Amino acid sequence: MTVENKSFLKYAAKLIILYLLLDYGTTFFIGITTQGGVYIEWLDKYFNYVAWLRHSILSTAKFVMYLLGYETHIHSTYILQIKNGSGVRMVYSCIGYGVLCFWTAFILVNKGKFWFKTKWLISGLIIIFITNVLRVVVLLIALQKKMFKPFTLDHHTFYNIVAYLIVIGMMLLFLKQLKKQQTQQG
Repeated sequence: MTVENKSFLKYAAKLIILYLLLDYGTTFFIGITTQGGVYIEWLDKYFNYVAWLRHSILSTAKFVMYLLGYETHIHSTYILQIKNGSGVRMVYSCIGYGVLCFWTAFILVNKGKFWFKTKWLISGLIIIFITNVLRVVVLLIALQKKMFKPFTLDHHTFYNIVAYLIVIGMMLLFLKQLKKQQTQQG
């Protein structure tokens, strides 16, 4: 096995392991901050980043809907609904933490200067967040206007395809910029 192959396998293993730790760690965190089983109220009350993320997505979508002329409200922490109209329920699988975990793992396993990686990590997380907000807005308007589904896919599958295509594009840009940075350093 060549040095390049060993290096790639080591990189891929680190990426997969870190992604799985982040993703399953989040799933575990959801489990201990959801009432009904093993429940840690203190974590739920003070450090529930998943609930915060859901609330942020729904609140930002609510604001965008307001800018588009729709009156909406959030109820039961899971649902954004147009006044007297359709609503979108954001369950855990819709929050997008899997794609956020993948992006985070990808940035962390790559080499590069701290601020370079930090800038890319935050920018990517914001872009993924915005795509999720736009998904909620488009879905809510489509439901209200009784529009058809694109390519007969459910919105979750369609969003995953779009989100991962965006992430692949960001990955390619990151790697290009990383290579440029490394060549400038000599």
